[in-house]
Amino acid sequence: MSNQQTLNQFFATKVFEIPKYQRSFAWEKENIRELYEDIIEAIDTKSSHYIGTIVLAKTDRTNIYNVVDGQQRLTTLVMFISVIISKLDVQEDRDYWRRYYVQSREQFKLTPLDRDKEFYFKLLLGQTNAQAQNKSQRFMLDAYEEMHNILKAADIRADALLQAIGDLYVLEFVEDNESDAIRIFQTVNDRGKELSRMDKMKSLLFYFSNKYCGRKYDDEINDTFAEVFELYDIIKHTGESLRINVISSKQFSEDDLLRQHHICFSEESYDPTGQQVLDNVKQSLLAFRRGGRLDELSSFICGYLDSLVEYIRAFREVIGRALSEPLYYKLFSVLGLSAAYYPIVTMLQKNGFLEKEIESKRVTVLELIEIIDVRVMKVRQYAGRKDIAEFAYQLNTRSLTFKDVTEHLLWFNSHKIGDDKFRDALANSDFYSQTGLLRTLFIDYSERLNRKAYDIVQLKKIMEDEPTIEHILSQSPKFKPKSYGFKSDEEFEEFMNRLGNLTLLEKRINSSVSNQDLVEKIAGYSKSRFKMTTELATALSTAGSFKKESLRERNLMLVEDFSIRWWAESTK
Repeated sequence: MSNQQTLNQFFATKVFEIPKYQRSFAWEKENIRELYEDIIEAIDTKSSHYIGTIVLAKTDRTNIYNVVDGQQRLTTLVMFISVIISKLDVQEDRDYWRRYYVQSREQFKLTPLDRDKEFYFKLLLGQTNAQAQNKSQRFMLDAYEEMHNILKAADIRADALLQAIGDLYVLEFVEDNESDAIRIFQTVNDRGKELSRMDKMKSLLFYFSNKYCGRKYDDEINDTFAEVFELYDIIKHTGESLRINVISSKQFSEDDLLRQHHICFSEESYDPTGQQVLDNVKQSLLAFRRGGRLDELSSFICGYLDSLVEYIRAFREVIGRALSEPLYYKLFSVLGLSAAYYPIVTMLQKNGFLEKEIESKRVTVLELIEIIDVRVMKVRQYAGRKDIAEFAYQLNTRSLTFKDVTEHLLWFNSHKIGDDKFRDALANSDFYSQTGLLRTLFIDYSERLNRKAYDIVQLKKIMEDEPTIEHILSQSPKFKPKSYGFKSDEEFEEFMNRLGNLTLLEKRINSSVSNQDLVEKIAGYSKSRFKMTTELATALSTAGSFKKESLRERNLMLVEDFSIRWWAESTK
């Protein structure tokens, strides 16, 4: 049942709750400004202004509704109205409108997800010292501060603004149950963020549960996606706090988790898009339905839900360990594990193999993954995802033994780039743009020179200081390359970005010695925390120069060292 009404009418007799399967609050400052512009447009044009649809599902409690679509707008509107009410001049007006829109006695008009509700209530009560604990709470706090900034700059009375909000129109859909409401939601969603493929997957499974399974799996679908969205928020927050390049990027969404899981779940594609995942699952469900195999359809829904949430749990566990464990931190935050290898690492974690030791090599599987990422994914720049996807699928669908796993990984590490090619690539390639690779090589080298690994506190401090890749002979030289043994400017450019001309240096020191001559550089290098750089300072001071031959000798030394440390099976 649909009904167009003003927000004032819409709020009159209802109490709203955000059901647990919904995504967390995700509106950004730009969305807040757009909402404010809608309000101002309504004031300026003196006309009714439509701000979208809201889909509700009835509950078994009188006048309490689950918000199936529109939770971002409603959450924002209640917060914005609360801020406006605090600016009203008359206390009686503030009390009246708080009861109407925000809180009546002990009951808040809108309750967000459990993990955010206490924080949200504190904001509504004006407790600006509330500390955000996750990504959605940070968005809420940013939105709250933006609202205050807007009102501070606005040339309009608070009571006029409140009246304008009450006169905004929404199109309300109220359904008797959530599965019907979710189908309406997918049909009429017309504002806010575009539906993700994960949202559409939830709706697809609801449809088949509702139509062919007597709604038998509705609760399981709700519970699964509630956990999925919460796990995604934790993963995203962790990735941003640790500066994991893949996860912290704006492009990384829950659809990436959907795609990663599907590589392990289906052989249909080794690099599927979110839409291909959705289409593949839909075709499987349709095949069972058309064949009248409803028991298999039911089993598929259950199996898919279990597989999806177990994958994301395992991935969250792996990422979470980077918060406190040095090797995980190095793999994800320093090196930047290639995203193509995420499904394999996740399945190895799920199967309990990731930290087991390969006794013949004296390394754990996790340490071997780091070697593979350095050798194959970064140095060789392997782009073939098919082998990787096939192994991830086998890890999920076959009962691979620990021997099967280690044999495959050792084969992959040596087969995709042999030791001779690895040495040649290290000696002659330009890796200057691969900051993660060079930081890993140089931090690891410094640890071995120290004969002691950095602990997690030291590693985080190192990364906070933004270690940079320093050219010993500067990129913009003040010298003539021929006087340093190079045949020409062109030959110097060939050597400039090779390992022998590079070291690791804190950003603040690098800024002070950039393009300086050797004397100034030695002084800066001596202040570095990295032993490879302080030893370089000593060597430069002793030699009194650094020319082409010095660069070549250092290049050879580093190549020999790195080829042993980052070994292939054939070298052992």
